[in-house]
Order: sequence, then structure tokens, then C-alpha cells
Amino acid sequence: MSAPSQAEKTIVIVGLGKIGSLYASCYGEAGHRIRTVDIGDGADWERVAQVPDPSAVDAWVVATPTATHLAVVDEILRRQPDARVLLEKPACYPEDLAGLGHTVRRHPRARIIVNDVYSHSEAVQRFAASVRELAGFDPIRKITVEFTKNREFDVANGRFVDTQYGEAGYEGFHMLSILRAILPSAEYRRYLRTVPSSVTAEMRVRTTAPGIPEVELYTSSTGAIAFPELAGFAFPERVSADFITPSAIPYGSEFRYRFADVELFSGKHVTLVFEPFFGSEPDHKNIHAVHLRDAAGPARHFLIAVNHFKEALLTQLDLLQHLDEGTTVVRPAEHRFLAALGSAMFTGTFPQTTENEKFARIGSEA
Repeated sequence: MSAPSQAEKTIVIVGLGKIGSLYASCYGEAGHRIRTVDIGDGADWERVAQVPDPSAVDAWVVATPTATHLAVVDEILRRQPDARVLLEKPACYPEDLAGLGHTVRRHPRARIIVNDVYSHSEAVQRFAASVRELAGFDPIRKITVEFTKNREFDVANGRFVDTQYGEAGYEGFHMLSILRAILPSAEYRRYLRTVPSSVTAEMRVRTTAPGIPEVELYTSSTGAIAFPELAGFAFPERVSADFITPSAIPYGSEFRYRFADVELFSGKHVTLVFEPFFGSEPDHKNIHAVHLRDAAGPARHFLIAVNHFKEALLTQLDLLQHLDEGTTVVRPAEHRFLAALGSAMFTGTFPQTTENEKFARIGSEA
């Protein structure tokens, strides 16, 4: 799937940190007119209130720290009540979910989308299509998703650490996007409502419940690999020897072990592996693979060459232009689920959600 071609638009990016700069680069390279808001040097304005003629802004991007998202969205909608807003994930902290819901209701003409890169990734979509094709006659037994990277060097150099979503704040939303692409919607909603069977401090989340396949999500920011056997086969021999066989990504390495594996009842596996050509291809970050394996013969695979971050940003910009007024896609149930995981990792107890946390007029509850 290629991103749609788009006429030049005026885009205001609020927040020029690492992620905001990536937005500016992507949209600028696509030919859009970029304006920026940040208190640091280099931005066009320091505050949203200083942006002239907000009615001429085609889209806003909010890429400030999570704790400020609600206040920034409020300020944007005060100045442009029908604004189109792409909000970096997480949408807000758990205690602000109700406030964000109130903001949505006060501005019924606004369109707000939370950035969801993997939902718009061609690699994920082709993987999910392969799973659906086989699962029609060979049901899913287990889904395993692992996103592991050693982030200790990043943290030592000032990378933001999420103190509320915890480990889930790094990769949890991405993993849920993949799970949402695989499971039928009713099963996915049931998954989000199910208390996991176990949650570890490293964020290994195992869920077993009637009516859904077994699901195991795992992410580590210290480089500890949990499932080397499920995707290690897809990497060059040297990468396997250096990282996967010892199940440890060392401090300072850029290697990322990211995959999604679906085991069917027959024993077949469908495995999506991100960046399997690390160390052997200059453009390895933009090459991904889907493998179909069983005990009867060698694996079959196909490659997807795509920059899914850039693809997703352009696709979501186009989506914002065509959404009906009042359409908001925030997925509060996912935010509540990941907030509960963060709490469970800190306290050992998975909290129950409450009815008063739910949004009204949200485009997608999941």
C-alpha cells in the first residue's frame, strides 16, 4: 500500500523534540508547508496562541511531552474549533482521559487521531491478511509479540522515561496495533477487558481466556530477549550469534528484535519480522518479512520494503482531511489497558477499569 499523493498543506507542529522533528522532516519532504511551535530555539512561535490565522492551518501535530497533550489540544481547539489534530501517542496520561473526553464533547466539529504507525503499516496489513487466510480453516492457537531493544544508552542520554505507562509506554501501543490487526474486533475487545494471567516487571504479559487465543506480549528496554526461537531464524548468522543466541542486546547497540508470531492449531506459524537484514543491508530499517513455516518443509517468505513511519504519517494526514466533523479516534480502552499494565508492573496488581473513564462520542472504543 503506497501513501496517497497530497496537495500542499499548511501543517503546524507543536513540539520540536526528536519525534516532532521526524514529523517535520517527513511532511516537509512530502512538499507540505511546515510551521513549528516550541519554547526552544529554531521554532516559528513559542506558543499556539501566537500562530496567526489558525483557520488557514490544514492540520496540527501535537508532539509535546505526554503530560502537556491535553492542555495543547485545548488551546488548539479554542483557536480553531474545527481543527484536524494528529496527536502523538499516548494521547494523554490516564488521569486526563476523562478531560480529553470533555474536550472532544465541547468541540463537536474537531477531528482528532492518535498516531498509530503499525495500524497503517503495509507490513502489518499483509501479515494480518496472511493470518486471516489460513485461520479461516486452521484456527489461531497462540499469538506472541515481542519488541525488544536495549534503551539504557538512550535513557542515559536524556531519553524520556514514562513514569505512568511504564515499560508499556515504549512499545505497548505498537504491539496492540498488531494484535488488533490479527484478531476479529469482538475478540480484540474481549482481550482488552480480560485481566492477564500474569504480568512481570519486564512486561511479559500472558493472557488466557475462553473465546480468544492465548496471547503473550513482551517488551524489554534492557535488551533481554524472551523468544529467540520464534524469529531468530530470520536474521543473518552473525546477528543471531551476537544477539539472539545469547538472548541479550548489549548496551549501546542499535539492534531491535521485533516480531509477531501466530501459531495455528496445525502447528504452522506465520511470523512477521521487522528489520531482519540488520547488519547486512544499508536500508535495513525499511525492509520487513513475513514467513510461513511448518514442520513439513522449508519456510516460505515474502519481503515488504516500506518506511512504515513515513507511510503512516502521510496516510493519517490524508485521513484527517476526509474524516467527518466530530470524528475522533483515540482508542481509550487501549490507553486504560496499558495504564493498568503499567500499574501492575509497579505494584503487582492489575486494576479494574471504571465506567466513568469511558469516552462519549469517540470514533473507536478499542
